[in-house]
Amino acid sequence: MMCRSLLAILALVCASNVSRAAEYRVEPIKEPPADVAADIAAQLAPQGLRVIEGAKKTICEIWPAKTWATKAGFQPSDTVVYPLEPGTLVGVLRFPRKGVDFRGQDIAGGVYTLRYATQPVDGNHVGTFPTRDFLLMVPSAGDQSLAAPAEKDLFTASAQSAGSNHPAIMPLVKPEGGDEPLHNLAEHDWTTLAIPGHDKQGGKLTLEVIVVGKAAE
Repeated sequence: MMCRSLLAILALVCASNVSRAAEYRVEPIKEPPADVAADIAAQLAPQGLRVIEGAKKTICEIWPAKTWATKAGFQPSDTVVYPLEPGTLVGVLRFPRKGVDFRGQDIAGGVYTLRYATQPVDGNHVGTFPTRDFLLMVPSAGDQSLAAPAEKDLFTASAQSAGSNHPAIMPLVKPEGGDEPLHNLAEHDWTTLAIPGHDKQGGKLTLEVIVVGKAAE
């Protein structure tokens, strides 16, 4: 009897996870956003990704950069997974309507550049997330250069996205692998998007970013 009950519970959990993952899908998009600087627009890949909830509600659209600057001789650790140089332009994001970041901060609809950064090592952030890899949203109107900004300037510019004193963040997690672009991390109720790309030497690199879900209260 206990075995049957356990199997029934497992079946319900699996069905719930499948249902949750099925809420979202990805479709390719070719029209790049218009509200970005010419130098940045020229660096975007010709195809972007649109994350859709249900029949037609667009969660966000992301156009990755053609190449990403990476550190030579990088060795991943438990907390820093990706070899990206701080401040690297990862791509551009568009919210068709009001969105939210991982901390639950409201983000106005519009276009934002995505820059790579690592979480500071200080008493305010230790142990708050499994990795220190993040993408920061920066209002596109204030991010006109391909050059990587200084960390302090980047954090300040990103905070403007949320109208607060904290940057607007999208965490990166360890790649899930496989052919599916979306993955549901059921333990936290997060949905991640795999963004394929290349480093400047032509090597393949995939980023796994949380596009649905937020930090625990």
